[in-house]
Amino acid sequence: MTPLTATLLAIVFAAGTDAEVVERAHVRFTGADLVGPSCTGVMAGTAEPGLAAIRFQYRVTEGRRAASGRYTGKITFTLADVTITMPTSIGWPQMTHADHERADALRRAIYHHEVGHVRVAEAVRDELNARDVLVAPDPFAFGAAADAAGREGFERFQREEREYDALTDHGRKQHLAPGALAGPDTVLVCRSAQ
Repeated sequence: MTPLTATLLAIVFAAGTDAEVVERAHVRFTGADLVGPSCTGVMAGTAEPGLAAIRFQYRVTEGRRAASGRYTGKITFTLADVTITMPTSIGWPQMTHADHERADALRRAIYHHEVGHVRVAEAVRDELNARDVLVAPDPFAFGAAADAAGREGFERFQREEREYDALTDHGRKQHLAPGALAGPDTVLVCRSAQ
C-alpha cells in the first residue's frame, strides 16, 4: 500500500447516501447519450464515461489583529460549482431487456463513482477546516502563510482525488474503495455474442 493509499483509507467520510451527497453539495449534472454499434462497441474509445468537476477554494475568515499585535485568521475551504458529467443513457441497436438492465447498472455505477469524488472532496475540506487558526506577526506574513495554507490544501485535494481514481482504476475497480466509496465496478459485461 502506498502512503497516499493509506491516507485515502484513513479519511473520514461524511454520512449519507449518494443522493444526500448530491443534494448537500448542490451537484449539477450534464451529459449526453452514450450510443455504440454494439454492447462491446458502446464503451470503445471512452476512457472514462464520467467526470466530476469541483472548484476547491479557500478564503480567510475571522481575520483580525489580536490584542498582542499579531494577526490571526481561519483559513476556510469550500466546494463550489460541483458538476458531474455522465451518460444520460447507454444504448446500442437491438438491446434486450437484460441489456437495458446492464446499461442501467453501469450508469448507476458511474454515478456512484463520480459522487465518490464529491465525498473525497468533502472529507478533505472538512479535515482542512478543522485546523487551528493561523497566527503571524504582521499582515504580510499572515498573507503569505494564508496563501501557503491555501496552496497546500488545494494540492492535497488534487492528490486525494488522483489517489481515489488510482485506487479504483477510475471506477473499474470500485469494489476496492473504502467505506461508503465501495460499490459496483464501472464495467459493462456483454454477452459473448455481441
